[in-house]
Amino acid sequence: MSGIASWVTAKDLRHRLDADFYRPEYLEFDHRAEARGLKMRQVVEISSLVTDGTHKTPSYVDSGVPFLSAKNIRNGFVDAGSGHKYVSAAEFDQLERWNCAPRPDDVLVAKSGSIGSAGLAKGAYDRFAVFESAAIIRPSGVSPAYLSAYLNSRLGQLQIRRNSKGAVIRHLHLEDLREVEVPLPDPRIQDYIGAKVELAERCRAAAEDHWQKAVGLFQSLFAWSAPPQFSLTSVPAVAELSGRLDPKYYRREYLDAVREIMACEHGWEPIGDLVAEVSNGIEYRQFCSDGVPYLTVTNVGDGDLDTDGAPRIPVDAPVSDRGRIVESDVLVVRTGSIGQAAVVQRDAANAIISSHFIRLRLHKGDLGQGAWLAFFLNTELGKALQFRIAYGAVQPQIGQDELLRLPVPRLKAEVRRALVRGFLLRSALRAHARRLVNEAKADIEALVEGTLDVQAILSRTVKAPTADDIPELAEDGA
Repeated sequence: MSGIASWVTAKDLRHRLDADFYRPEYLEFDHRAEARGLKMRQVVEISSLVTDGTHKTPSYVDSGVPFLSAKNIRNGFVDAGSGHKYVSAAEFDQLERWNCAPRPDDVLVAKSGSIGSAGLAKGAYDRFAVFESAAIIRPSGVSPAYLSAYLNSRLGQLQIRRNSKGAVIRHLHLEDLREVEVPLPDPRIQDYIGAKVELAERCRAAAEDHWQKAVGLFQSLFAWSAPPQFSLTSVPAVAELSGRLDPKYYRREYLDAVREIMACEHGWEPIGDLVAEVSNGIEYRQFCSDGVPYLTVTNVGDGDLDTDGAPRIPVDAPVSDRGRIVESDVLVVRTGSIGQAAVVQRDAANAIISSHFIRLRLHKGDLGQGAWLAFFLNTELGKALQFRIAYGAVQPQIGQDELLRLPVPRLKAEVRRALVRGFLLRSALRAHARRLVNEAKADIEALVEGTLDVQAILSRTVKAPTADDIPELAEDGA
């Protein structure tokens, strides 16, 4: 078994004696921070509280006060939209007394799952509680938004790995998080970097507002709503029988969903009538450091297509055209996390998609048409149709032929335009939010590397972006 040997000088020695703590990349960070004159402080030194959520599973209720976990901390945000549970008001009061209820200016850190991912508590709800898989940091000597950006940056993640005991990090312990060191520049530098995170939160909140308005408008047109639990299999009418004999296919809510669409005032049309070409993506495994993005299901979430972090394929790779996407294509997840769809916009055009997708190329080749179909498939009604046709208990899959037969309601032109507008505004604002978070993380790197123009920031020659720099925030006074 090979071990780790690290050579250190006396000035590099700390309270730890394990060789892994003194890896060259960790010492390089120390030396660069020292060369920039950056004060380093442990998380515990710049916080009034470092704790975690309750270690006791609460009694959940159908509605009440939100109860979140580590899975809600991802991509630099506390994402309440990714699903959570609820606790009663009385149980929340007890959790609050136990310091398991974050305050708006707290920073939450995932202790499991996406370990070390951080986000501002204010991005979720005004009040909520968390499970023990989420750590709560209450900053008292540092900007919360700056701290969140740092913990999410490559250097912050490096420090988290450095302080985590054990060869493989499966869980982040509070004592390790407390010892993570944070570089503390001038408060004005912290505010400059933190302002980007704050603006990202504002973009994300506005994006969610546009989505909720669009969903509310859509739901007002239909009586159907997703049940809290699946109902029993219903006995279909003879006309509703098909080649499928599995009971799931005839669940009452699925049949009701189809009936609701077919009774639409302005009629309906099968997806196949909108599509000129359909294909699955491709499998590819020879990646490179630079090239064309190769998109998998991890690059799709809630109707958005995000190319950040996607592996790359050489530009001249011999790839079938069925794997290439162009603007206005609609991608439907066909296996695994079914019930998700996205429309391809300009920044993702010409990427390559994996075989986990069904690619729909529409007759019109119009972004609005593609956005409408993607919006519909991401509604609860559209998801119910996809869940209905999925087959396979262990790894659910959707077939091309059945997808093309799914009914899509016809709506008034002005209603459809309003839905598409809300869908695209949400997508644009989320893209701004991701960009701002990435910029904040890049600023952290530049700060330690000495390439951040500190003097320009201090003299206010360079200013942080504001809402005026995001045109979409002006929509509807968002």
